[in-house]
Amino acid sequence: MLNYIKENSKIITKLLLNQTGATILGFTISGFGVTRDSIFVFTSLFATAFYISLIYSAMWEEGGKERIRIDGGRAEMKPLRGLWVSLIANIPNMILALGAVIGSIFGSTDGAFGWQWAGTLGGLCKTIAVFWEGMYMGLIRTYSPFNPIAYVLVIFPAIIVSTGAYYLGVNNKKLLGFLNKKKK
Repeated sequence: MLNYIKENSKIITKLLLNQTGATILGFTISGFGVTRDSIFVFTSLFATAFYISLIYSAMWEEGGKERIRIDGGRAEMKPLRGLWVSLIANIPNMILALGAVIGSIFGSTDGAFGWQWAGTLGGLCKTIAVFWEGMYMGLIRTYSPFNPIAYVLVIFPAIIVSTGAYYLGVNNKKLLGFLNKKKK
């Protein structure tokens, strides 16, 4: 596993930097003082679309580079590489989501357990998630502010787009390739 992470450290780092950039964009365009839900949701959707396009671009390019190595006989086809790279790059998001879920289940004062450590863990993970997943915060705060499953669900768009973009890049197809058809 460590070898796989070392081999793919460049693209994993690129995905993490893309998330950081999208988070900063989300904070910048929404600001901390947005009071209207419709504006907060719109800015969150814009930042999320920007993040998804960054992921698509990075993974499609990586798939295209891999296609060159495959055609040259220097590499073998690994169609799920995009999935594995994305899962590794999303480990921080998964840890935050797990902490938020554990905190909500076991740390709730009106729940069956009410353990203080779990409540602290959940609060800490949700606070860090606000700063690490800033592009999604308008959606989470508007539609699901108290549901920790929202922190789990925000992981899936990145994983799905990474997997699809890498696969399209390896096969030298573009998502909007039909727009660039040249007439003969």
